[in-house]
Amino acid sequence: MKLRYIIKYIKDYIRLGFNSDGNSKFSKIILKKIKKGIYLDIGCYHPIKESNTALLYKNGWSGINIDISEETIEMFKIFRPNDKNLFLGISIKNGYQKAYFEKSISTLSSLDKTYLNRQGRKNLIIKKVKVLTLKSLRKKHNIKKLDFLKIDCENIDMSIIMKSSLKDLDSNYLCLEILPSEIYGWKNYKFPPKSNKKYYRNYFLKSAVYKKLKKKFIFIDNDQATFFLKKKKLF
Repeated sequence: MKLRYIIKYIKDYIRLGFNSDGNSKFSKIILKKIKKGIYLDIGCYHPIKESNTALLYKNGWSGINIDISEETIEMFKIFRPNDKNLFLGISIKNGYQKAYFEKSISTLSSLDKTYLNRQGRKNLIIKKVKVLTLKSLRKKHNIKKLDFLKIDCENIDMSIIMKSSLKDLDSNYLCLEILPSEIYGWKNYKFPPKSNKKYYRNYFLKSAVYKKLKKKFIFIDNDQATFFLKKKKLF
């Protein structure tokens, strides 16, 4: 099994470039302030491809990576040996939930079936996975200090944030994916314009999520529906 992941990973490296830092836009900002720190990557997907923590790991950081795809976590165990890599989901309650996959390793993996159906994905792989709340995760794994918390759970991020306390969300930097469908609901949902950074920023800054987060965090930037914030008082 490991050989299959090694081959896939090498192919990704060749395609992306051997010096790939993943999605390093926000990581570069963090590294200017914190040379070596701890991250929690929820919805980690891939060790380098579109990864917000690849560059941090390369610079000596370590942390915990979490995903509902077992194949993803197996790949992280091989290529992120200094990290703790957990096969589970983060949700609004502890227990087990159905997880839906387009394929074994994909950005379109979610605990929300409707979300994948709305993306035109019908023939889904369905698996039951263990889920924890963010509070339970931090308690179980003794996560007291975080320098970077990333949450990307495909259309349930807003629910997780609204059900979590600011203490549970505590980190020097925060990266979130909040989709328009989470803000407006499917009934009033309109497919967003492509590459319109201002559109995404405007709906986020008016949202209940930001109203909650701005008590502790400052908005810095966004890349479409991915939003980057820092704590008002770092460290």
